[in-house]
Amino acid sequence: MRTIILYIVMLLLTSVSFGQEQKVKNTLSITIGASSLSRQDLIFSPLIHTDMTVLNVGMAYIRQANLFQKISLRYGNFNPSVSDPYDFTIHGETHTAHAHSFNFIDVDYLIGKNVKESGNSTFTAGGLFVMDVQALDYVYGRTSSFGYYSTLGLGVFGRYQHNIGKKGQFTANVQLPLVMWLARSPYLVNDDQFIENTTSHSQFKTLMSFIEDGQLVTWNRLQTFDFEAGYNYNLNEKWSLGVAYMLEFIHSSQPRNLVSNRQSINLNANFNF
Repeated sequence: MRTIILYIVMLLLTSVSFGQEQKVKNTLSITIGASSLSRQDLIFSPLIHTDMTVLNVGMAYIRQANLFQKISLRYGNFNPSVSDPYDFTIHGETHTAHAHSFNFIDVDYLIGKNVKESGNSTFTAGGLFVMDVQALDYVYGRTSSFGYYSTLGLGVFGRYQHNIGKKGQFTANVQLPLVMWLARSPYLVNDDQFIENTTSHSQFKTLMSFIEDGQLVTWNRLQTFDFEAGYNYNLNEKWSLGVAYMLEFIHSSQPRNLVSNRQSINLNANFNF
């Protein structure tokens, strides 16, 4: 796995140097919005966990030169519950059970070229690197179970852009990871290896141990894709505002079935330079 990560870093550094060969256009974006989640993970429960949140934020940097490049970071927190709040007693003291807590972090890097330009429309295609880390805390009254889902993947993307008048711009983007390093919680939530990985009492070391215990998979084991469509309006040469819809889908079959469907409506502010 270290060899794969080293290769990716070298690819990113090389691509940046290529992108400096001509005049560039840069865009820095900040996004915030509402997101809904529907998730069923049979490692933990046969129930479908759903929630909506406004704690859905992100930022992105786009560089358009000889090559198109985009790097983005997104964070979302969900607190699903399949029952109403209930009380329980520990040593004579009454407590109220908390909802579950799911924390999602996504990092995407896209690099490609414009393959077709027609009038006000441009189609861009290329490769991508994605990292998806999910920390899952299932709370059951006085007890809880920690779970994780993590992927490092390589794949392809397609991006369509259409200028509407002098100030409007519509974009649609599809990301399709094809080969991924997948790490998931073990069957029955934990095992000897899981316990050994947590003995360091360091969150970073524990996370790295979980990732190292993963395996290389393709679409026969893991199906995932992102789709995003949005509209931006240029206020002036430097600033634009926009709104975007995003769908993030995951299906993993082993060690137990997982289906996750996350949909977001985001507002974004963009600085062009």
